[in-house]
Amino acid sequence: MKKVAKIFIILLSICFLLILAIFTYVAIIISQAGDTISLDLAKLNSYNSHVKIYDHSENELVTTSLKGTETINIEELPDYVPQAFISIEDKKFYSHKGINLGRIVKAGFNNLINGYAKEGASTITQQLIKNTHLNSEKTLSRKIQEAYLATQLEQKYDKNEILETYLNVIYFGNSAYGIESAAQNYFGHSAKELTLEESATLAGLIKSPKTYSPILNPENSLKRRNLVLKNMYVDQIITEEEYNNSVSSPIKTIKRNNNNDIFNKLLLEEAMDILDLSERDISTMGYKIYTYINKDLQNIIQSKLTSFDNIENAVVVIDNSNNSVIAYIGNAEQKRQVGSTIKPILCYAPAFEFGTLSPITPICDEEINFSGYNPKNANGKYLGWISAREALAKSLNIPAVKTLEYTGLNRSINTAKNFGISFDSDDNHLALALGATKYGESLQNMTNAYATFAKKGKFSKLNLIKRIETSSGNVVYQAKNELTQAVQEDTAFLINDILKDTIKNGTAKRLGTLDIPLCAKTGTVGVNSNNTNTDAWCIAYSPQYTVGTWYGNTTNDIKNNLLSTQNGGTVATDCNKIVWAELKKRYNLNKDFEAPKSVRQCKIDALSLNNQKIELANEKTPEMYIVSDWFSSRFAPTKVSDNFENLTAPVLKMQVNNEISLSWEGLEYQNYELYKFVDDNEELIKVFEGKNDTFTYKLPIPTKNTDFYVLTKYKNQIEKSLSSNIEKFYVKNNILTKENPIKKIKKGWFF
Repeated sequence: MKKVAKIFIILLSICFLLILAIFTYVAIIISQAGDTISLDLAKLNSYNSHVKIYDHSENELVTTSLKGTETINIEELPDYVPQAFISIEDKKFYSHKGINLGRIVKAGFNNLINGYAKEGASTITQQLIKNTHLNSEKTLSRKIQEAYLATQLEQKYDKNEILETYLNVIYFGNSAYGIESAAQNYFGHSAKELTLEESATLAGLIKSPKTYSPILNPENSLKRRNLVLKNMYVDQIITEEEYNNSVSSPIKTIKRNNNNDIFNKLLLEEAMDILDLSERDISTMGYKIYTYINKDLQNIIQSKLTSFDNIENAVVVIDNSNNSVIAYIGNAEQKRQVGSTIKPILCYAPAFEFGTLSPITPICDEEINFSGYNPKNANGKYLGWISAREALAKSLNIPAVKTLEYTGLNRSINTAKNFGISFDSDDNHLALALGATKYGESLQNMTNAYATFAKKGKFSKLNLIKRIETSSGNVVYQAKNELTQAVQEDTAFLINDILKDTIKNGTAKRLGTLDIPLCAKTGTVGVNSNNTNTDAWCIAYSPQYTVGTWYGNTTNDIKNNLLSTQNGGTVATDCNKIVWAELKKRYNLNKDFEAPKSVRQCKIDALSLNNQKIELANEKTPEMYIVSDWFSSRFAPTKVSDNFENLTAPVLKMQVNNEISLSWEGLEYQNYELYKFVDDNEELIKVFEGKNDTFTYKLPIPTKNTDFYVLTKYKNQIEKSLSSNIEKFYVKNNILTKENPIKKIKKGWFF
């Protein structure tokens, strides 16, 4: 018992010393905070800050300011608005004194294990202090200062004053400070008019404004909003009926028009991620953001773009050398259905990567049903057996779906993820081949994915920001071009080679007049019920640049859709052409893609190919029966065709009635010459072009004995020939009358 008691006393002493040490540390931090940081009620509504943004020439692009925002009284808001924030951020808001000790103990224990302030356990009061008095450092000392000032604030303001101030200054992303600004920014009306669903969406933003942005990440926003609604239901703030109705409603945000405003907000979001700071911190500390934007190029492109009523457009131009954005127009970060632009990334690149297909592989373009899924080609026509090359260049739907099935969903999706494409857990069906993902993808991500093909299959994160400096000029961030191999170089080259055909004779042929070595892919998202389109895409690239262009109806009003003639191959390609014409004025764009050592060009027997077999041509294969294409050396064919090893002699047949009928079975790769031999004279009757069919030739009955035969040759190879059998016709020396005298004699013998 004495030993147990001794251990207990030791542990108790350790706990006492630990608690004493903690209190001492807290006291020191609070003492230091009293000297350097104190509660300043004026800061609760201060917005005097700015951030400078520069273009590629380091000329000032814009200065964004965080100006005073319009405030709103909490009494003017529907009751569910503040309750949504309390439910998700601070359930015990009305009972604590600025800090939640239970949450602090739990978070403190986890933070000690991790060695830093990983968890905050911040109350609404603490969040208000952090956003107005402190920086975003994740340190224990800052958390202590935050808690200390929060308790002071609770002594100065009552709960409703704190909550009202919090709602008026908290950051909602998209450069929106305060709930009134956020309501106008996201939904186009005052916070007084917020619906339950909209309130829950804004409350869900607070944790991470970019991660849960309804514009940048609508799927995350929807999940987070529904979590807020669930909490409100559990907390008995809303009824079960209100909860069920709300979670089934989609999130609808307003359209944003100002291109500079959109891009500046995107840059600030990027800087916040890079520096792990709030926008307020970045602005108040005077950071400078340097970009790759070519302002002149961007302005000229924007001035030349064709616009349509109620239709948005967007353009992204990437410099492939460092994966930087040199022009950014419109709302290119919003996710939209991508249509056929997904095909090279999700269908054909994985198929080439794993050897499922080669560009010349025959695929049957036909009506088909995949266990209830019945895809159609856009024009309702089917071409039968065609190559994978032609199927992709012409953007046919059936071959794309078949290719996805051949390769396998999991392998294809994992490969597409290497290109930076995102998928939801519900994206597990063959309609993905036609771009039918749950949430779609943004133009900036799709353009960056195609830049991966241009960079020999190497993917890198898109660089919007070149570097970030402090107000004194110290560099705190420098962009890096870190590459990962999304697909092998041979796969990238095969896709590039096919997408050149899209410009030569496919859906992007309007780019052909530029006379630039380009690869391209278009995409159109249509509405079958009224033959209109919601989205039109074109992404084109050279070794130096990648250009993505998009037109779309984001209003969800079907009357604002694009016409059927306004599609990826027309309006989006025309827009893309405008960009390339401007690039051509500034840069030498003659560089083309070079074949890597990992690919080879093989001569294939076309006759075997017609029978859906990929076999190498042999030495005797006629030139007209040789087709060439590129293969990955990993999957190149090795079997040599045995076609054309020997000529096939025709078998001539003759029938005599009132005329002579000559016939034989032909082959498409052999030509035929029909001869007759009379009185030691040989005469060519006719030459027949080869075909897989029966040849028949009729002529009058000769007056002299005649021999017939057929001579066959390979097409375009006159030096080799082979004869058929000889069919002989004999003329009888009789006097021809109406009655055959031979028959008369025969009748006399037998009757």
